[in-house]
Amino acid sequence: MKLSERLATLQPSATIEVKAEADRLKEKGIDVIDFGPGEPDFNTPDNIKAAAHRAIDADLSHYLAPLGLKALRQAIAASYRSRYGCDYAMDEIIVGCGAKSVLYAAAMALFSPGDEVIIPAPYWVSFPEQVRLAGANPVILATSDREGFLPTARAVEALMTDRTRAIILCSPSNPTGAVIPQGEIDRLAALALRADLYIIFDECYEHFLYDGRRHATPALSDGRLRDRLLLISAVSKTYAMTGWRVGYALGPKPVIKAIAAIQSHDTTHTAAIAQAAAAEALSGPQESVKEMLAEYTRRRTAILEGLGALRGITCAPPAGAFYAFPNVTGLYGRLGVSDSAAVAKFMLGEAKIATVPGEAFGAEGYLRFSYALGLDRIREGMERLRRSLG
Repeated sequence: MKLSERLATLQPSATIEVKAEADRLKEKGIDVIDFGPGEPDFNTPDNIKAAAHRAIDADLSHYLAPLGLKALRQAIAASYRSRYGCDYAMDEIIVGCGAKSVLYAAAMALFSPGDEVIIPAPYWVSFPEQVRLAGANPVILATSDREGFLPTARAVEALMTDRTRAIILCSPSNPTGAVIPQGEIDRLAALALRADLYIIFDECYEHFLYDGRRHATPALSDGRLRDRLLLISAVSKTYAMTGWRVGYALGPKPVIKAIAAIQSHDTTHTAAIAQAAAAEALSGPQESVKEMLAEYTRRRTAILEGLGALRGITCAPPAGAFYAFPNVTGLYGRLGVSDSAAVAKFMLGEAKIATVPGEAFGAEGYLRFSYALGLDRIREGMERLRRSLG
């Protein structure tokens, strides 16, 4: 069967593949501790669910404009105004089917064949694939744990050519938990202004920061960047709403208009009821976010203690998000393997622990452990690894 040529270089989502393999073992009755999915294990807060019920009762069940529910866009604008002092109009905000869908539409809107897009690695698995689907070329900027997995403006500039169109950044990072400092974000913003580049900034984990950190964002950088900046976020992680599929972007009106045009021929918009719930999430009580962060802080401590006790594994503490990204190259000789995918396979087979190998994120030699699961499961998982690795 002849399929589109664009599929030739497309890699399937490794995180989804890992979940599928773990699910196959679970279906056989095997107890798998799944550190793979990047999904909160909390339930959506009650006030948000109540807002969805009210939307159903009000028959909010018809088409919306592709930009999304006005009440939700107003809540997004108010959130950014109160936190960062930036004033976005209703036609500078679009809602989509999760941040992933918005990012994909943005790639389709901004990139053409032959364009180059700089992406720091380790990266979220879909960034380079979406660039390729748009016909452009991802240019990977390698970072290391010695540097805290942090991209710098100097390193980005060294990779730039006359074909460079944009830089895609994610902070706090999936998969490393690294947080780009505001000073470096400002230098990246200055570089984008000098070189006439776009910055696409994924800040989906902005509310999960540790040790008293505050979120750093290009929304706080030079105001002139506004015409070259696309801010991407979602309610998925912050409010345990992954299945509701509500993400959004804030950016210059021509770019938002282009994304809306693409979305109008794709999903049209995410469910109106989900958008009503998201509006309540952003404008309603925020105690649930603080409670989640407090729990993630405890889990972070537990997983770092567990990984730190394992010979052959080193792990820098994540500054944000809910992932640990340990270096496992010290296990290669002991296990008789040559890559982190084989280490992940060993852990799944011997310890019934599911993780995601670093190759999926452009970082061979590492594994991603999500600690979005209960403390008892984290501790049991670490104990299983201790027994399996000796």
